[in-house]
Amino acid sequence: MSKIRTHIAEIPQKIGEIITVKGHVQTLRLQSCIAFIVLREITGTVQCVVEKGTPAFETVKQITTESVISVTGKAVKTKSTESGFEIQVSEIKIISLAESTPIPVTTKGSTEVTSEKSQDWRFLSLRSPRSATIMRAFSAMMSGYQEYLSKQGFIGIQTPKIMATPSESRAELFKIEYFGQTAYLAQSPQLFKQMAIASGLERVFEIAPAFRADKSFTTRHATEFTSFDGEMAYIESFEEVMTELEKTIGYMLTSIKKACGKEIEKYFGISEFQLKKPIPRITMARAKEILREMGCASEQPDITTAEEKALGDYVKEHFGSDFVYITEWPWETRPFYHKKGTGEHGEPISVSADLLYKGVEIVTCAQREESYAKLCEQLKEKGLHQEGLQWYLDCFRYGMPPHGGWGMGGARVIKQLLELPTIREAVFLFRGPSRLMP
Repeated sequence: MSKIRTHIAEIPQKIGEIITVKGHVQTLRLQSCIAFIVLREITGTVQCVVEKGTPAFETVKQITTESVISVTGKAVKTKSTESGFEIQVSEIKIISLAESTPIPVTTKGSTEVTSEKSQDWRFLSLRSPRSATIMRAFSAMMSGYQEYLSKQGFIGIQTPKIMATPSESRAELFKIEYFGQTAYLAQSPQLFKQMAIASGLERVFEIAPAFRADKSFTTRHATEFTSFDGEMAYIESFEEVMTELEKTIGYMLTSIKKACGKEIEKYFGISEFQLKKPIPRITMARAKEILREMGCASEQPDITTAEEKALGDYVKEHFGSDFVYITEWPWETRPFYHKKGTGEHGEPISVSADLLYKGVEIVTCAQREESYAKLCEQLKEKGLHQEGLQWYLDCFRYGMPPHGGWGMGGARVIKQLLELPTIREAVFLFRGPSRLMP
């Protein structure tokens, strides 16, 4: 009798064999002559049938839902379950008996759990197959991102998250005490990515945490998030950056589809999400025209949350796309290290874009200024001091190739892909202005 664990997803290949499965008890129905256990683990669920008169039937009487058990029995085909198989149990071992849970683990039932309580008991809310699918999608996204960029000659790096100077500006930064000095948690690896370009690595990427002391209580903001960054040298134009990013996203979505496409369709009702056509490009000037035509344009130089949503709806209707690049942003709205360009009416613009996904910004990408003299001018123009950033500026004094790159919020991608109500559901543990535990 085999005691080697079989994952539930492997059972179809072991019909007729005696196997051992382990997991949490999702549901338990104990009748006078028979008991049914639905056992759940990361690869799926299986019905286990226990008949009266066996030692296992007596063990079932001690089990509670969410207990961790080991079940040994014969895998057989059946028409009574959705999966088409079940286990005829010969032995059950209780590994860990569970108390009554403070929140329901499965989605069945009328009990509603608030977002806050779900976060309080995150290890329980993550046990549901729906939540596990979200985590698997995020994992596949990371794997796809790294795999694609590595194939394109990008080198993975890990940049410091404790900095002596602000990574972009002094806004939205966490200040920490560092052995008698003041330090900051990095809100972006941007300056270090450009240092990597100056070092001759040419193409780099990073998947790492970033921190922003933003007191926003929205469905899309977090104070700690996973940033997917990339930077590439020797570009001829900004178009190369957008094209490479587009290919990267397409590969990521395909990776997610391969890893858990069936589960995404089952739990979220979304079957088609791969990138099958080029992403449209719309200039900021044209975007504002569209918004005015729709009667929802703001007076802000950038794009508001409501405008993002409206543009997402417009692009879906007119281009059949969930994605859109908004290009040629006003210079006043962008950081000093972006390359400065000229708009169609002679106005100063940033050679950059935001990528919207289903009406929410998920990426900012740009061509960078490679000239030391111009960078110093732009730094001064933005009201920043050169002294604290001289280490960064020095990278441009000894030969810097033209370059550009992006920063992408991983959780936002998953939130938009699965159409989740909040970014909290898209991450393992959420951090916000009022959420520091668990």
